[in-house]
Amino acid sequence: MSDLSNLKNRVFLLPNKLLTLKVLSQKDVSDEYVSWLNDYEVVRLTEQKYAKHNKEGVIDFVKDKLNSNADLLFGIFFDTRHIGNIKLGPINFDHKVSDISFFIGDKEMWGKGLMTQVIDFVVDLAFNDVGLDKVTAGAYSNNIGSIRALEKNGFRVEGRRVNQILFEGKRIDDIIFGKLRQCAI
Repeated sequence: MSDLSNLKNRVFLLPNKLLTLKVLSQKDVSDEYVSWLNDYEVVRLTEQKYAKHNKEGVIDFVKDKLNSNADLLFGIFFDTRHIGNIKLGPINFDHKVSDISFFIGDKEMWGKGLMTQVIDFVVDLAFNDVGLDKVTAGAYSNNIGSIRALEKNGFRVEGRRVNQILFEGKRIDDIIFGKLRQCAI
């Protein structure tokens, strides 16, 4: 198992100099953050739409991830404004793989290509700092933004669970993506 504590105490400035990532702590849980998780438009393409979130529950989730030896929950900050999250985890150190999940809650930041940059940075961190060989992600088949961001970052479709998801009364596919480190065995 790897020690993630050296990554949990750092703030990462992305190459565009507009975005920073830092591992979230309880003090980062704002009313706005909680409101994103309860906004159907924000979470409609995620499984979060089935939960009712409150500040205490989100604080517990953030604290759990902060104390985890297998998860990195990064807040995405534009200037100093928290606009969304990306999670690397759970990390399987035995197989050197992890899943990523992500969202931008601040609707003013949608459609600007920011998540594409964030995914690129976190996948690079996963490969070069955490020592992983593979990163995976899932997306509803109608989540065009996430699919584009993953494909732009070199993720390939590894599987499709046909009609897996009941979305607004219609069946859609669940797509499984993966990206291997270039030198992975």
